[in-house]
Amino acid sequence: MRVAVLDLGTNVFNMILGEFSKEGGCKTIAEYKCAAKLGAGGLSSGLIAPVAFQTATAALEKIMEAIEEAGGADMVIPYATSAVRDASNGLEFAEYLNSRFGFKIRIIPGEREAELIFKGIMESVGHLRGPQGRFSSGENALMLDIGGGSNEFIITDGAQILWKRSFPIGMARMREQFNYQEPLPGKVIGEFLKFNDNVLGELWEQVEKYRPSIFIGSSGSFDTFKDLIFNCGYRELPSIGIKGEDLKALNDVLVASLAHERIKMPGMSPIRVDYIVLASVFTQFVLERVKPATIYQSSYSLKEGGLKEEFEKYKNELI
Repeated sequence: MRVAVLDLGTNVFNMILGEFSKEGGCKTIAEYKCAAKLGAGGLSSGLIAPVAFQTATAALEKIMEAIEEAGGADMVIPYATSAVRDASNGLEFAEYLNSRFGFKIRIIPGEREAELIFKGIMESVGHLRGPQGRFSSGENALMLDIGGGSNEFIITDGAQILWKRSFPIGMARMREQFNYQEPLPGKVIGEFLKFNDNVLGELWEQVEKYRPSIFIGSSGSFDTFKDLIFNCGYRELPSIGIKGEDLKALNDVLVASLAHERIKMPGMSPIRVDYIVLASVFTQFVLERVKPATIYQSSYSLKEGGLKEEFEKYKNELI
């Protein structure tokens, strides 16, 4: 059985195609990502603009072609997140794509998004877990997924979610709200951090309660951070440790950069050029508040979590 899971994010559409079998378990057949730009026309309007209908359709056409080129799928499961769930015409947008491509988009709330991200990340950091499922160090971890429309935080002991929340402060929204000319001015950084500090009050309370000493950044921007730091090395690894000082040094470079300079950086993803600076500043802000002992990058996120769920259903049906 072949299942394709689609993560229809605000800025990027991601796909993973897996093959399930009783003998071979869950095997990844193909992955694909492309810019979708659901924020084209502006997210502050509360609407998905007509131009975004076009960019999303073009992105999904490429994804469906990639699925067919890989041998097809028995089931396609698309998840829509922040941009769609928050738009007043989000349902209309989903129905338009459903009729065009013949699937049924699941518009999920932020808490559900965080849950799937958690499941995906845990597939990549199994080596950190002990026999009881908890982190072998006995510590708690803070997970962060930086998106275009929202950012998801999860605190876990490795075996269960202790707390989770989605905040509507993704980098496409922030780039639109804090409109600026590059390089990123210090005044804008101050305003950006003050705004986020106020929004993240509940996070700081939970960090104080659970004291996470492990930090795990999920996919997206963190994939780009890894590629920039390691010059595109270790891409085959589902997760890797990153030094805090390396992230800090990278942040200094990104903050001082212009878009045409960033696009030439080895490892820079073209679909993240416009948002990676704020994502880096945001990451530094969180790290400075949390002060984790260890930092990891995970290449897995929502789509891997969704595939994991479907495989568990498949196994249960075999029993």
